[in-house]
Amino acid sequence: MVATIKDVARLAGVSLGTVSKVINGDLSVSEKRKEQVQSAIAALGYSPNSIAQNLRIANSRTISVLLANITNSFQMALAKGIEEVAVAHNYNLAIGATNELMEKELDSLEMFERNRSDGIIICSTGKTKDKICALINKDIPVVMVDRFVPDIPCDYVGDDFPRAIEIALQHLQELGHHHIGVIHGDLNTYHGAWRHELVLRKMRRLKIKYDERLHKTGAYSHQQGEKAFRELMSLAVPPTAILAVNNVLCAGAIKAANSCGVSIPQQVSLILINENNFFWDIISPGITMVTQSPLKIGRHAASIIFERLQSKDAPTFTNTLFEPGLIIRESTRRI
Repeated sequence: MVATIKDVARLAGVSLGTVSKVINGDLSVSEKRKEQVQSAIAALGYSPNSIAQNLRIANSRTISVLLANITNSFQMALAKGIEEVAVAHNYNLAIGATNELMEKELDSLEMFERNRSDGIIICSTGKTKDKICALINKDIPVVMVDRFVPDIPCDYVGDDFPRAIEIALQHLQELGHHHIGVIHGDLNTYHGAWRHELVLRKMRRLKIKYDERLHKTGAYSHQQGEKAFRELMSLAVPPTAILAVNNVLCAGAIKAANSCGVSIPQQVSLILINENNFFWDIISPGITMVTQSPLKIGRHAASIIFERLQSKDAPTFTNTLFEPGLIIRESTRRI
């Protein structure tokens, strides 16, 4: 049978209140009684209920994290960065995922609130602005990551995605590519529509001719990446290069190229915007990419949460963007 606080009090010959004071580090307890209680705890193998303790002091020692998709390597690297900082502060991590559904995001945010999360880090669908603002109004520190949503009064940490798109397109231009296909994400999501518009804007700036047939949109899935690649390469005049805006879409494109017998980069160059990890090095050909920094984003977002927890009078909200870089591998070539 699991020992209770009453068992500890009985064995130590003290009141429940004295046991509680010892557990919570109250210095008013004499050394003699403290030793009695500690000996009883050790003898019974008693473990205090930390959840109950935290509820009594309205502090869960938990940072809640809402990701888009926990199976995505970018999102998990982001979570790892958050975890490193949380563990260093002796905090727990609660992780949920929206799967790009507004209803799931609302449910998760409400659960985080009920469980008295000390801070919340959100990769949002962009459709729950009112709820996020309500949490901020209750003095819960909130940091938005990866997907910027305007008009939310909180800190934001992400990559400089406009610059990442520009680097990718300029690299292809420098290699002689002007007939460029793009595998976009889901235009029904706020960030998908925003990034789609960014691509079009950067193409206009770089004087790359727009052709609607070269732009494929859909879910952030490898199936969509595969479908989009097949459609692009089936055009009467297929693109000479393709930009995939995230890792899952690119993985689908690679699968389609292999199954269709399309040679990368001999028949089409391929470039990706994503976190640089070992996967893109070990596949053949290695994939040229513009790098993102999910681990750094996670670490910095968590650090901001703890700064906010330590000082309610912290400086005004910050907007932190990490600079992307270009890693050239075998998947792009000059024409």
